[in-house]
Amino acid sequence: MQSKQLSDSHGIRRWAAVLLLGGCCHPFVARAALDDTDRVAVLEQKLDQSLRLIGELSARVRDLETQVAAQNSQAVTAGGPALGGAAPESQTATEQRLVAVEQTVTQIAAGAGQRAEDTGLPLHGFADVGVGNHNANFPEHKGAAVGSLDFFLTPRLGTRTRALFELNFETAEDGAIGVDLERAQIGYQFSDSATVWLGRFHTPYGYYNTAFHHGQQIATSLRRPRFLQFEDQGGILPAHTVGAWLTGSERIGDARLTYDFYVGNSQRITGRSLDMNNPGNAHGSAIVGGNVGVLLGGALDGLKLGVHAFTTRIEDQDLIPAYVTRVRSYGAYAVYDTDRWEHIAEFYVFDDENLSGPAGSHRSEAGFIQLGYRAGRSVPYARFERAALQQSDNFFAAQHSGTSYHRYALGIRFDLDLKSALKLELAQTQDSDRDFISYDEALLQYAIRF
Repeated sequence: MQSKQLSDSHGIRRWAAVLLLGGCCHPFVARAALDDTDRVAVLEQKLDQSLRLIGELSARVRDLETQVAAQNSQAVTAGGPALGGAAPESQTATEQRLVAVEQTVTQIAAGAGQRAEDTGLPLHGFADVGVGNHNANFPEHKGAAVGSLDFFLTPRLGTRTRALFELNFETAEDGAIGVDLERAQIGYQFSDSATVWLGRFHTPYGYYNTAFHHGQQIATSLRRPRFLQFEDQGGILPAHTVGAWLTGSERIGDARLTYDFYVGNSQRITGRSLDMNNPGNAHGSAIVGGNVGVLLGGALDGLKLGVHAFTTRIEDQDLIPAYVTRVRSYGAYAVYDTDRWEHIAEFYVFDDENLSGPAGSHRSEAGFIQLGYRAGRSVPYARFERAALQQSDNFFAAQHSGTSYHRYALGIRFDLDLKSALKLELAQTQDSDRDFISYDEALLQYAIRF
């Protein structure tokens, strides 16, 4: 009987260990859903709760084991059965208490597992407002402005099934409030090194486009680089793709190799802006691309280097018949992200070919470098960005924002608390073709998440 009781107690400890692991380990559903500070706080809270529970259960087991040992000792002294024979009534009661404790742990563990599978619908929100002598996205406007209200949903559907939805309410150039389903992707995680997503996702070129979503609170800077803006805010690249995306990472020594491969509907130009063809396209053309990076370790911990490329066929449907351009883009990026520094640099090359209209091949370039220093609750940063876009290239000439420019910016982000940030940016922007205009900007933004 004693061996069975001790076995039961060891079983309780095993269940407690399982409970501890279950409370501390969970899969990440998507990048940038919450920042590192909140994730650590949640994990620490779960760890503290599990440790307290384990401590209470361990104390009860030790007490019961002590009682069993004392009863056996008394039974031997009195000449009664110790390990065999009939058990005293008090010993039976002790055994029942052990069984009850084990059942309690089992129920708690089962309940924890059930809650991990059915946690409802995790919902996060982001919002920002601003004021300045120019609008951050539409420089022809001045004064105060409402940025966007962004809802970020990450339902947990199973141990391997993933889902991510991003619904954004934003102010258009004409002042109207538009609603966009920015991301709608459902995925399956085959392993830690391979996840497949289907739906609408951020096109994984470079680093910035997938690292920072539509909620401005998560980004250090007040706004994205101009040529990397989202399509309806003047971006000149297909920031979203509707299709399939394979992504993952693999550890190689102290380093980690990351990869992205994707295929989807080719985009189009309509209303002088890019559109990602949510329902598909008439001609069946596709965008195909990839991104490979290496996150270094050791003395270079925090440094990531990568290359990326994509090719697609873009139609300018504002013209009849439509102009068609073969767009080929490739480039490289470097990121140094530590507790103290945040440096990002990206470079893009475009080798495009006009397949209709004025014939010819055209080479354009774009890039930016941003340097940031984390000084407690404040992060001062500086950024230089430049685009040299050939106006004889149908792809850029057809877009309202497909102009060459350069911009210098100095800014600072100040975290009022864990969920709100105040940002100030001073910038000078100069367009070097079409309008040849230059303007200075003083911008203030208040961004929150909830």
